[in-house]
Amino acid sequence: MDQDTTTQDLLLTWALRLAIGAGVFAFGFYLSWWFDIRLYQRHPWSALFFLLLFVCAITYGGVQLLGNWYLYLVARRSAINKVDLPGVSIDVLVTAYNEPYSMIEKTLKAACAMNREHTTWLLDDYQDPKLAKLAETIGAGYLTRPDRTNAKAGNLNAALRRTTGDIVVIFDVDHVPAVDFLECSLGYFNDPKIGFVQVMLTFANIKESWVADAAIETSLEFYNPTSLGAYSIGGATLMGSNALIRRSALDSIGGYQPGLAEDLATSINLHAAGWKSAYVAEPLAPGLAPPTFTAWYIQQMKWARGVFELLVSGYPKLFSRLTWGQKLSYAVRMTKYWIGPVVAAHMFATIAILIFGDAASRAAFHTYLIHITPLVACDAVIRYLGLYKWRHDTLPSTSLLRAVTLVYATWPIYLSAWLMALFRIDKSFQPTPKSKHLRLHPLWLAPQFFAILLLLIGLLYTVLVKDHRPSILLIFAILQGVLQLSFLIQWMSADIIARRTEQAKIAVLTDDNGDF
Repeated sequence: MDQDTTTQDLLLTWALRLAIGAGVFAFGFYLSWWFDIRLYQRHPWSALFFLLLFVCAITYGGVQLLGNWYLYLVARRSAINKVDLPGVSIDVLVTAYNEPYSMIEKTLKAACAMNREHTTWLLDDYQDPKLAKLAETIGAGYLTRPDRTNAKAGNLNAALRRTTGDIVVIFDVDHVPAVDFLECSLGYFNDPKIGFVQVMLTFANIKESWVADAAIETSLEFYNPTSLGAYSIGGATLMGSNALIRRSALDSIGGYQPGLAEDLATSINLHAAGWKSAYVAEPLAPGLAPPTFTAWYIQQMKWARGVFELLVSGYPKLFSRLTWGQKLSYAVRMTKYWIGPVVAAHMFATIAILIFGDAASRAAFHTYLIHITPLVACDAVIRYLGLYKWRHDTLPSTSLLRAVTLVYATWPIYLSAWLMALFRIDKSFQPTPKSKHLRLHPLWLAPQFFAILLLLIGLLYTVLVKDHRPSILLIFAILQGVLQLSFLIQWMSADIIARRTEQAKIAVLTDDNGDF
């Protein structure tokens, strides 16, 4: 490391510390609004209502803001542990369910080609005879099962009963491992207390679509500074693919845990059983981000519903058996999707104030926005600096505008997932589609269209009827509308492309067959 790099890193470190210090003061300034006694005296139900909102605000802010900022501060990038483990047997398990043949072939070949002696298995939950032949041709084993109980977790557990490797390596079928994947990750198991090693998830389909690029940007923060910080305090978690798990650790908890967030359920149970974890922040097996709005919605609903289920059930049960670092790491990860209810609450509060608010409520909300604005600004700066400092050199830039737009406009999915978890409404497992041409039905976007319409009505009513003067309330409403409108414009653009692709395919079939 040259002197210029060292100086830049030192400046970034201090800039991040100063920004977090300012953020803590901004958080305190934001909380001060909630101590205005007038909020609790306007109506008989005001005290209970605002007290509930205050608890939600301090919980979300304390975990997702202060918690994440703390992880940024303690993040460390350690050297790769390349210590060999002679005599240790390895089973590489590649899970598949009706993915494209070429994708499975590419990943299987890469898995078989990894340095270090191992056995690669294709776990085909679609029971495709062609894949059995493919695995045999490549030199991989082929495993299937008579039923599909418990989805991916069931598929893995069925394979565990038929294999014997001391270390189990798990890949989703779209993640293609580098030849040195095992060399860069096995050494951590030299510590007998290490139960699993998670290798960073990265994505290869940059520039494939607006959704893919935005989805990749949404992942950068978690897989870089947040996960590095979690590892530093003993709370690195499993992430589904690119994972190495000690078989004896899995046996100690009864195997891979079922659920929509099966990786997180397995992770927290391993930690609760006393096993430690490690995190390798290197792009050793890039995969594919959701390429379409349909794929993004399906993935986010599955993840959010599964994570929320653990938040309201598994996490409280295992809380006392976790270290403080693990408690914080899981709290940060499990409350990530609360952004949906938070966005919805602020948006519909804005609409209600614009249309129905009297002078007193408009003044109170105006003051609220003044108190929250410095906090939002500080958080944006902190996240930018944290990502700029800890982002791996090979990953995309730290611009997060697309990520903000995508996550903000996905609020109906996250809100629905939270309500489903609270009311115990089941959601079946559904793999994330890999097709580039799936179209999202407009009905899925009805909440965004409805919200934009109400915001527009509220803005026009406020400007033309109530008060035409510019205010922070109007600016806040416009920003909310612009973010969702940007999302819808991208959806319309993608839908036009998908429709043209479908028409082109139909035209080709018509030309080939004479008629359709």
